[in-house]
Amino acid sequence: MDIVERRILTLTSIGHFFTHFTMLMFPPLATTIARDLGIGLDEVFSMSFMMYLFYGLGAVPWGYISDRWSPRLSLATGMILAGVGLLGAAAVKNPVFFPIVLAVTGLGNAAYHPAGLSLLSKGMRSRGKGLGANGVWGNLGIAMAPFISGILGWIFGWRITFSVFGIAGIAAGAATVLIRFSVPRAEDRQMGEGPAGGKAVLLFLILCSGVIFSGMMYRTFTLILPSWLEGRMTVEFSGLARIMEGLSRETEVMNAGGLAAALVSGIAMLIGMAGQLAGGHFADRMDLRKAYFLFFAMALPALLAARFVGGWATVPFIGIFTFFALGMQPIENSLYAMLTPPRWRSSGFGVKFTLGFGVGSLAVAIVSRMQPSLGLDGVMILAAGYLAATVAMAGILLVTGGRLTIRHIKAAAEPT
Repeated sequence: MDIVERRILTLTSIGHFFTHFTMLMFPPLATTIARDLGIGLDEVFSMSFMMYLFYGLGAVPWGYISDRWSPRLSLATGMILAGVGLLGAAAVKNPVFFPIVLAVTGLGNAAYHPAGLSLLSKGMRSRGKGLGANGVWGNLGIAMAPFISGILGWIFGWRITFSVFGIAGIAAGAATVLIRFSVPRAEDRQMGEGPAGGKAVLLFLILCSGVIFSGMMYRTFTLILPSWLEGRMTVEFSGLARIMEGLSRETEVMNAGGLAAALVSGIAMLIGMAGQLAGGHFADRMDLRKAYFLFFAMALPALLAARFVGGWATVPFIGIFTFFALGMQPIENSLYAMLTPPRWRSSGFGVKFTLGFGVGSLAVAIVSRMQPSLGLDGVMILAAGYLAATVAMAGILLVTGGRLTIRHIKAAAEPT
């Protein structure tokens, strides 16, 4: 990589880790927050709705701003805004204001995907590998969120946990302002072949439909995973729980079983990092539509198996699921890059993540409404239903004509 590619990959990887970590540090702390504020778990899930909604709906305006202004500065501004929101959440005493500060966090984090992926897709000569390596850091954020926030919440409490990462976001945003580089606005350093005109629009719309369902699946799964594991594996966690309870005080804000569930969630999600690298490899070497269908088709039976097996066997199936469900992301992002012109690349990614995370945030409202009657096992089946719909849309994309493969790599632009 030249200096531009190194800077792009470094800064976007930091942003990717921060975005996913701070969006997923809430679920493992949900029971702690509910206990501290004296409200029900379903109410806590409901309070997070605005955060996830603004995370998705903010992607389109951030994409437009990035295309018209600067993806790098948009990325920096978003991290600073998210940090401010986290500090506000740490200071809130009245639950009425909690959704507001969480919404600020979601809006700030919404900047990453349109800005960061635009930088990667236009500035990296090996786009798939770049997106895959960057995806590893996003996966690391996903995997470490239950682990680190669970540990910090157990030891220090949820308010200090929010404060630590609020300060980190502001610092990362400031660093992104200071490190300068530029990428071409109206061209890609890596080129590919694929349909144009009406055919490209049709494929884009089909892909958007799949993203809606996969977004609802992703949000449902990540929201309930720690709580689902805690309730489902009570016996398996009992030995660890006794050890943890022996170390904790009566006034501790997080129970040992919840911490065990957070640790297992993090370990299982780490497997998705290998999936990101595999997805990046396939994105640069085969028809993107075939790779996209393959990864989702492999994820569905793993998720169903995780729901119906018992005991520790649940964990490896969760790992297989995350390998494919998260590993498809470099492929999906390469598809969007192929189907959108470079000068509107940020806006194209903004549309994607508004559909995936904005419309997908409806899953939070659905979970909070249906969890009391269906239970978490029933909600997990609902997530599998969303995934089945995604597989169907990926199949339609596959049988639609046209190819989406890499043709050549342009000569490197002069680093700046």
